[in-house]
Amino acid sequence: MAKTYDGMTTYQKKALKDRLKIEWIYTSNALEGNTVSLGDTAFIVQEGLTVSGISLKEHEEVVGHARAVDIVYELLAKEELLEDDLFRLHKAVQTSLVVDIDCPLGAYKVEVNGRYVNIDGKREHKYYPHPRDMKRLMGLWFEEFRDTSNQNLSLDESLKRYARSHVGFTSIHPFFDGNGRLARLLANLTMLKNGYLPLIVDNKKRKKYIELLSAYDLAAPELDSGSETIMEENEEFNKLYEFFKSEYQNSQALLDEIKR
Repeated sequence: MAKTYDGMTTYQKKALKDRLKIEWIYTSNALEGNTVSLGDTAFIVQEGLTVSGISLKEHEEVVGHARAVDIVYELLAKEELLEDDLFRLHKAVQTSLVVDIDCPLGAYKVEVNGRYVNIDGKREHKYYPHPRDMKRLMGLWFEEFRDTSNQNLSLDESLKRYARSHVGFTSIHPFFDGNGRLARLLANLTMLKNGYLPLIVDNKKRKKYIELLSAYDLAAPELDSGSETIMEENEEFNKLYEFFKSEYQNSQALLDEIKR
C-alpha cells in the first residue's frame, strides 16, 4: 500500500483533499471549455453561492462535477464498479434540465457521434463506435476495469491502469456528452484505491492532451461489435502514459506544499 499520507495530521489530510477536489473540478471542466476561474470554482463549491457574470450552464458544470467527485470517493468503499454507478456519475456531470430522447441522461448514447481529426494535414470526420455496440464494448471495459480492485499496485502500475481505463473509455465514447470528464473521474478510482493522489491534468496542457488522445485513437484498431479488446498498448499509448505520469506531479506538488 502506498505511503502517500504518512506523517500527515488530520488537518493536513483534509486540507489536501479539499485542495485536490477544487483543482480536479477546475481543470477537468476547463479541459472541456468551461471558463470559470480556479478562485470562482472554489467559491462556488465551498460557499454554495453563485458568482456574478458566470452562466447558469457553467455554474452547474462546477456543481455537477463537485457532486461527481464526491461520488467517486463513495465508490472507493465498493468492491466492484457497476453500470448503475457509471450512469449515476453521468447524471452528475450533465447540466441539461430538459429531457431529450436523443441525449439521454444516465444511459448510453442512442445517436451516432464523432469528431474531426487531422490526417495528413487534412481535417476529416471520424465516427465513434455505433450505439448498438455500446453494451458489448462497455462490457469489455468493465471487465478490464475490475482489475482496479487490486489495492497493492505500484505507482507506475496504477498510472498505467489510469491510462488504460481512460483511453479505453474515450475510445468507446459511450455517451452523447461528458465522456472526457467521466474518463478522468473513473480512471482516478484506480489511483485512489491504491492509496495514491488523484491525477490532475493541467488545463494549460489541453492541446497536448487532446493531440495525444487523437494520435492514439488514429493508431488503434476500429472498435465494433466484433472487437475482443477495447485498447492496445502501442507506441501512442506509451506516449500518453508518459504524459499522465508527468501530470501526476501536479498532485504531488500540492502534497509537498501542504506537508511543508
